[in-house]
Amino acid sequence: MKSFTTWNDPSNNATALCVPPLTSSCHKGSSGRIGILGGSARYTGAPYYAAMASLKVGADLAFVFCAEEAAIPIKSYSPELMVAPVYSSIEFDKALEHGLDTDEPHTRKLVEQMVSQVEGMFDRMHVLVIGPGLGRCPLVLQSTAEIIRRARKANLPMVLDADGLFLLTQPETRNILTGYKRVVLTPNVAEYGRLLHSLRDDNDTQPQLSTLEKLLEGNVIVKKGQYDEISSVVQSVHDGVSSVKRYDMVCEELGGLKRSGGIGDVLAGTLGTFVAWHSILSSKEEEDDGALGKNNMDAQDRLVLACWSACCVVKRATNYAFQEKRRSMTAPDVLDTVGKAMDNMTFASIQQDKE
Repeated sequence: MKSFTTWNDPSNNATALCVPPLTSSCHKGSSGRIGILGGSARYTGAPYYAAMASLKVGADLAFVFCAEEAAIPIKSYSPELMVAPVYSSIEFDKALEHGLDTDEPHTRKLVEQMVSQVEGMFDRMHVLVIGPGLGRCPLVLQSTAEIIRRARKANLPMVLDADGLFLLTQPETRNILTGYKRVVLTPNVAEYGRLLHSLRDDNDTQPQLSTLEKLLEGNVIVKKGQYDEISSVVQSVHDGVSSVKRYDMVCEELGGLKRSGGIGDVLAGTLGTFVAWHSILSSKEEEDDGALGKNNMDAQDRLVLACWSACCVVKRATNYAFQEKRRSMTAPDVLDTVGKAMDNMTFASIQQDKE
């Protein structure tokens, strides 16, 4: 575990390692293109909060893939978002009402249409955030599971939040992330408990953390709470000898006392941007012959640090918002302070070109 737990600790070097500098050579999209898969007829606020948070933190572009019934409300919330309806709740509900099983041709067509529309945008995204406002329609979840499989094949980083995490508690999709190391999970205390229970050893009556680690090996888990806990376990084999490396950080940045709905979505979008930046900086490191590696931190170490940084930003933003609004604080107030928090924490990453 790293020695620092708050942003202002003198040993914190997260800005240099996790935030790409802003310079005059930047172009549209170079600071991150974020996809949000979520938004249903019932839930339109969550994907908006996630997408806007990704932009407020510093990403350039945000796409929202949602139900047709959610598209117009989300478009109306902000012109900044590129909103793409990828399925019809009415059509999905009709298919389920008629008792069409998932192998029926019409049902397969509906699922494939949703999957293909999202997959067609993979090359325009640095990361896909899955879950805010997604809902639990069985066909939406089936489509989402297939999107995750194809994102794996495309080597696309993902952040799983809310109903995206629900997929991992279902028997048919509990192994969907096994072996893939480019995923961040964002459970709260209750969701973490459900993950432990659903991913326990089938031969044991008690949840087994070792089983959770095995199935989610290489993923980063952001366990949300008063103090966010960020962890990852990576197994490796050298000369026939297996070893396990653990990465752990705790965010003790002071947050606000009001816990309003939508803050988890703000964190999901913020994590999306930091994960995108991790991907961008890792690619640049390869081009620059391992410049970041000189800090004696491997890629997984930096990804954990990036997630910790995202937690710090949102904690500080909620603190700013709470100091101003107190009990009346809501998620839009946090969105309004994310930029201020990010600027105060990473001002050195904005570079002015010299004549």
